[in-house]
Amino acid sequence: MNAYGTRAIVMWVAVLLLGGLSPGCGGDSAVRDAPTGSLGDEAIRQRCNAEGRRVAETDVDNDGDPDIRHVFEGERESCVQFDMNFDGVVDITRFFNEDGRTVLQEEHDFDFDGRIDQIAYFTNGVLVRKELDTNFDNRIDTWVWCAGRLYARQERDRLHTGRVDTWEYFDNGLLREARYDDNNDGNPERWEFFRLGRLAEVRRDVDIDGEPDQREEIPPEHAGEREAALTCDGSPPPPPPTEPNAAPPPSSGGDGGTAPAQEPETPSTAEGMPWEEVSDVPPAGQRDGGTR
Repeated sequence: MNAYGTRAIVMWVAVLLLGGLSPGCGGDSAVRDAPTGSLGDEAIRQRCNAEGRRVAETDVDNDGDPDIRHVFEGERESCVQFDMNFDGVVDITRFFNEDGRTVLQEEHDFDFDGRIDQIAYFTNGVLVRKELDTNFDNRIDTWVWCAGRLYARQERDRLHTGRVDTWEYFDNGLLREARYDDNNDGNPERWEFFRLGRLAEVRRDVDIDGEPDQREEIPPEHAGEREAALTCDGSPPPPPPTEPNAAPPPSSGGDGGTAPAQEPETPSTAEGMPWEEVSDVPPAGQRDGGTR
């Protein structure tokens, strides 16, 4: 095994012994700016500011530079950071609640460029929401809300224009409905409905009046492979639901698959998702200055 492999194993063992992996630190004690578009509380991030606080550092690979850094407010640990690839830069940061043990927030730098790519938010130690920069441009483009360990809702800046253009709703982690703003006017013009993880119907607002004008049913043989449920914590998805032998098709207008459509279904709020139909992303005119 090469030297890097040995050091990596030592690092991971040390992390496990020190309380589990999920945050990154390094020799750099500065608190990095959150990416543009983050909806997080900036005050929480200051819990890792070492000024006026006690700091304990660990040099895991004995190269003279600290790889794990704990910050304490009195006797209470307020944050811990890890440098996972031994380059002297924080890769993962974990912030603790007032008890010094319960996780409040985590930040991850997946591509080791010194910038935050994901922020995870916890309530009572349970992951409830995530923000991601999926194209590594230092701008949040995906917001995820969780129900337990499964996806409940997701908003995306799919076109990377600085505003939300895709809204997705899930049942038990399976995509149920997706709404797309293809012309970037702030309103959806296309709706996709799914049945047990497979696309079943597409509706379109052709005249851009805010109402769907066309409906296209997707035959099961053209629906593609079933999508797996999405988990917020990266754990394996639950087994897929049993598919009935002959599921009834969506209602048809009888014109070969394209017909005037009814109003899009309102996403169910019965699955422990009180945030349905409510966006936490400010309107476009309010997103400047570090919000979005």
